Amino acid sequence: MIIECDVLVVGAGPAGSSAAFFSKFLDADNKRKICLLERLDNRKYLHYHEMCGEGVSEDLFRDISPIKPSYIVEKIKKVREYWPRDIEIETTMNGYIIDRPRFLNGIVNQYVKLGGKHIQNSLVDFAEKEREIKVKLCDGEFLKTKYLIAADGANSSIRKKLGIKGRVKPLIQYVVDEEPEHDTMIFEYDEKWEGDYKWVFPHGETTKVGFPFLKHRDREKIERKILVKQTRIVGFGGIGNNVHGNILLVGDAACHSNPITKGGIRPGMVSGKMAAEAINIDNPLEYDEKWKRSDFSSPLFLQAFNRLKDMDNRELAWHMKPFRKGFSFFSTIKSLLFYRKYLEIYKAYDLSNKVGW
Repeated sequence: MIIECDVLVVGAGPAGSSAAFFSKFLDADNKRKICLLERLDNRKYLHYHEMCGEGVSEDLFRDISPIKPSYIVEKIKKVREYWPRDIEIETTMNGYIIDRPRFLNGIVNQYVKLGGKHIQNSLVDFAEKEREIKVKLCDGEFLKTKYLIAADGANSSIRKKLGIKGRVKPLIQYVVDEEPEHDTMIFEYDEKWEGDYKWVFPHGETTKVGFPFLKHRDREKIERKILVKQTRIVGFGGIGNNVHGNILLVGDAACHSNPITKGGIRPGMVSGKMAAEAINIDNPLEYDEKWKRSDFSSPLFLQAFNRLKDMDNRELAWHMKPFRKGFSFFSTIKSLLFYRKYLEIYKAYDLSNKVGW
């Protein structure tokens, strides 16, 4: 049996659920048949997507309107950063901790109500010929589509089959039995995280603690009672071209997570929406061009990350010294006058506050 559709979205994570929803939402005349393929059953899907800090900016919902905030666990009002040499910086921030799997499930349900088809199956192989893509599924069935949106995560089989390499990083997160500091996201920076950080996020009556997995020092001591241990891989730093023929890569499949923050929900959902908009006008390259023009793909992020991962604690502290009393007009002037070697990193920080989560 061969299933035929106009658009096939592979993967129902942030990028895939967004791509599917907007593909159908923009199909005002109901002319296109949209299929969303997800390999995980509902139980495994909920378990998989719980592995996430689940923090999103309020600005996300401006980017993906008419999708609205839902399944809110916490309202975030501030961010506190701990840097070496006892540097502590606190800033106001407006955002949410969401229940990611249920939030995404809600978007998929909206997509289905609009007339989209949701299939629980796995892609085994695919081939593109004369602008038609034939997909083989794990149960032996086949699917034909004009457009394929690859939203199959950081270990994307579609990206790999296209011969595209991507930067990926494994992360570990513990859900611990501790009353969190509500409304606050905490970040702890240290040379041992090699350009990244440890995070401590509120999550209802529990706290989420996470950090990069590093083979030589992965046993970070967790002093509180561990309820759940989770692992996940993120793709970051981009892949060059996001469109190959009628195949469009989005989210972690395109390594769209922010290199500094490793935040992937917002860039994933924005890229999914952009891909849907481009397909809606039958111009997939418009997606690639629009993404590259956006702040989400700024080269400043990867440049800053590459410098940060080589800094020791002395330099990490030194480069944040102008801001130890907070971000202000005077701290900015001081950084411009005496810390010019870090200006590109400061620009990346400023931009990541706007689009990094």
